[in-house]
Amino acid sequence: MRAWWEEDEGRRCRYYKSVAGCNDMPPPRCTTEVAYFIIQQHMQAPSMWAIFPLQDLLALREEYTTRPAMEETINDPTNPKHYWRYRVHVTLDSLMPDKDLKTIIKDMVLSSGRSDFVNETNVSSSEKKLMEKVQEKISAVQINGNT
Repeated sequence: MRAWWEEDEGRRCRYYKSVAGCNDMPPPRCTTEVAYFIIQQHMQAPSMWAIFPLQDLLALREEYTTRPAMEETINDPTNPKHYWRYRVHVTLDSLMPDKDLKTIIKDMVLSSGRSDFVNETNVSSSEKKLMEKVQEKISAVQINGNT
């Protein structure tokens, strides 16, 4: 997303005017605000699925946008050898404690209506047991370092 935003000024200006409804010049850099707007727009779409590359979600926090946007391109279809060289530049361990990123994404999902967020009052005991088992397995994987 950041590379798309930053590589083509004409397309960026058209998007900013027609989709965002702004007549000003768009920022040349895909800021966290721009990333939020684009992702939120897709979250609000009536489609069944909203799927985002990890690097697009990371663009919601300035600290994860330190490398050049072009390095976030997964594949260049104009390259006949189809090099898939993209590697995430942050570790899962460094993302886990980032409560701000988790909150931003959670709030976007909830506000879009894409989540059937379950609270304690409307969960059956069998569902609670199943959720506890799943959480135990997730915790075991995190503790043991298995993937």
